[in-house]
Amino acid sequence: MFVSALSLGLATAGTVAYAAQGSGTSGDSGYQTKIIGGEESTENYSFIVSLQKQRGDDPDGHTCGGTLVAADWVLTAGHCVTTTAGANDPGMYHVRVGSLDRTQGGEVAKVKKIVVHPGYKYQDENRGSADDLALLKLSSKVSKAPAQLAARTPAAGETVKATGWGYTKATGNDPSQLPVKHREVDLPVLAPDTPKCISNETDGDAWGIREGDFCTDNPDGNAGTCGGDSGAPALTKVNGRWQLSGVTSRSVGDCGTTPDIYPSVAEHRDWIRKYIG
Repeated sequence: MFVSALSLGLATAGTVAYAAQGSGTSGDSGYQTKIIGGEESTENYSFIVSLQKQRGDDPDGHTCGGTLVAADWVLTAGHCVTTTAGANDPGMYHVRVGSLDRTQGGEVAKVKKIVVHPGYKYQDENRGSADDLALLKLSSKVSKAPAQLAARTPAAGETVKATGWGYTKATGNDPSQLPVKHREVDLPVLAPDTPKCISNETDGDAWGIREGDFCTDNPDGNAGTCGGDSGAPALTKVNGRWQLSGVTSRSVGDCGTTPDIYPSVAEHRDWIRKYIG
């Protein structure tokens, strides 16, 4: 069984627990994610990021989402840029910032350094990890406005907006079928002790919530993140302004039908600020 992260292209139909990252090629983690049950974004988010690298004949293959958190720093999921050997070569990656179309527009910059959260332990076995975060230092500053970091974790009963370029169907496994246009879906936050946030019948607590995470439900049993959404922002609006509240990490089970798990930005704010200032 594949790991439950939301990277691109590794999970197959019926896979339990996914992560939102990558392509299934050498150097990808195996995590998967997508936006299921959502719609194309119409608001221009200056801080949204498509993390890209060579995939087959495509030099701009989408791998994960991310969020611009400073002029030259992007926050994404740790599993998006690591393997069992540690952090990948930053030269593999570049980012497109601030465009709803992952193939054009916005600003493009190369990645020159990867800083993985010290608490994150990449695993290629069926076990999710806490602190699933990484910061990407860009080779040059961009002019797009970064996201504001949330000061608190979303509470049960509140709503977050999950975003990304992940697959729109749970059967997605072909990177060429990823949506070009950015998508989003509103998801309700569950209490962290909700049983289905902790475990499922197939994998137990392998991909469940950890300390520092929050968990969202699946409206109508068919909405949530999936392959390609890993690392993308979960947003909340405060005083009319979007804030970065979480980073898409994994599902407790199948895409769109089981809760999604996000490291809370507020819980990891000190670590983020240590690098971005």
